[in-house]
Amino acid sequence: MSWNNLHPGLVMIFFGIIILALPEKCRKYLTLAGSVCAFCAFWMMDSHSTLPYKVTDNLTLQLIDTNGVSMVFLMVFVTIGVINAIYAMDLQDKWEAGITCIYAGSNMAIVLAGDLLSFIVFWEISAFASTYIIYARHCRRSSRAAFRYVLVHAFGGNMLLAGILVQIFHNGIGLANLSGNMHGAAFWLILIGVGVNAAIPPFNGWIADAYPEATIPGTVYLGSYTTKAAIYALITFFSGTHMLIYIGAFMAIFAACMALLENDIRRLLSYHIVSQLGMMVASLGVGSEIGVDGASAHAVTNIFFKGVLLMCAGSIMKATGTCKITELGGLRKKMPITAFCFLISSMAIAGFPFLSGFASKALIMESLHEYGESFPAIMITIAGVGTLLSITLKINYFVFFGKCDRQVKVQNATNSMTTAVVIGTIMSIVIGMEPDLLYQQLTYKTMVDPFAIPHIMEYVAIIAGGAIPFFFMLSIMKPHDEISMDFDWFYRRPLVKIVEALSKGLYRVFGWFDCHVLHGVQFFGTGLGNPYLWTEKSGNLKIKSMSFENEDRLIGDVIQVIVTLFAVMLLISIYVIKM
Repeated sequence: MSWNNLHPGLVMIFFGIIILALPEKCRKYLTLAGSVCAFCAFWMMDSHSTLPYKVTDNLTLQLIDTNGVSMVFLMVFVTIGVINAIYAMDLQDKWEAGITCIYAGSNMAIVLAGDLLSFIVFWEISAFASTYIIYARHCRRSSRAAFRYVLVHAFGGNMLLAGILVQIFHNGIGLANLSGNMHGAAFWLILIGVGVNAAIPPFNGWIADAYPEATIPGTVYLGSYTTKAAIYALITFFSGTHMLIYIGAFMAIFAACMALLENDIRRLLSYHIVSQLGMMVASLGVGSEIGVDGASAHAVTNIFFKGVLLMCAGSIMKATGTCKITELGGLRKKMPITAFCFLISSMAIAGFPFLSGFASKALIMESLHEYGESFPAIMITIAGVGTLLSITLKINYFVFFGKCDRQVKVQNATNSMTTAVVIGTIMSIVIGMEPDLLYQQLTYKTMVDPFAIPHIMEYVAIIAGGAIPFFFMLSIMKPHDEISMDFDWFYRRPLVKIVEALSKGLYRVFGWFDCHVLHGVQFFGTGLGNPYLWTEKSGNLKIKSMSFENEDRLIGDVIQVIVTLFAVMLLISIYVIKM
């Protein structure tokens, strides 16, 4: 194997396994080393890089199959991986560090996969790794959020698997665009499966539900990979699917409005992940060269400025112990670097000229206007107003420049956290000042003038529509300490009852089977029924000291439901294939 065929994702996964195997003291530098090695492996690759893996005489998997889109996403994945590793150096334990490396590596492997089987394998590795990242905070809220997360993503994974099996039977294991086959089962099954990770409504609630419950570095990692890998998948399978234009526009405006209601900074930013994803989905729905480049460019810029925003939120949480806007104020003087970087990144996400978001949004708007989709373009512009109101104005005004009703004690953020935040901010400034640096890296190298009069007028409209109402309605814009629920109401309320009902039915089946056939099924009722008993034997004092006596949702129920769903989807897919 030549050096240009070295797989960046497998490098990260290898380092993750090594971190888990070695003592805690090795963790800090191995995480950074793994990210740097993956970064170097990427830059040694070229357009002809391949990595075949022969499974049988008749089956060979392509672990590396480079193309323009995959190289764009891989470039930003390995870059943000280094920045995230710097940020997390002093914040993670061995287990979280190892799993985050595996998680990042699996997402790199997703964008490099040249066949459907490799794609689904790394997709599932990413799903289970991200579940642990949410759980790694080791508290009741993160535990419950992780259970809800795994339920939702198990559903998505099963749908994706079924769709892939149907696609393999009819067309082989190669990746293909399905936009021209809307009447096929594979189209809808894969769209739903990918749509879960892409946070397409009604499958968007898990982001605001789960991301804020992860650890400080965990939220940053989650915000960088899962949804962006899903955007890559949508480009690969569904670019040119017209309905995605309107779905994306709805995502953008809906999530921006929901963000206005939030008091928790991390939940607010989670909604804006959905909003920004909507812009990408609308652009890839166009399907033209400029549409694909617009979605890819915004994924790149979004990873940087949204990464910095999440890092700043983590720094605030680390320094003050809270992320609630109502409990913060006056941090501009106490955390000047964080305040400056947050301001720049909040302006970038709102599309300010000379910042990265302005360059990528120009491509998206150009693609929509070129395709004659004026209404979705207007919706995205209105979403930009919501972004300006909720992030650029609301957070900066109340958290950094406003006064707080109570005395906030501030501890200094670690040097590694500050360094990572500064690097990410510089990236946003550089791309905004020289947008051609971004455009030249895109698949079709689409060049537009972001400073053209129409784009400037759109931005002026956003400023006028956001800034003026904000300062005239400060009393209304003042945050309130309430949790707003959208589609995650389903995951928090009815889904619990559904799981309980399915669990009771499964227990009866397993009970009958155990009594009449096997005693071994008892394992599912006792061992998996309450795995929290395993924590008593854990070497981690945090985990060992935890009490889950009041946990009303046993993971055994969750596991049994997931296994059953998997079996049902497998049977359905086999039936469809035979038809």
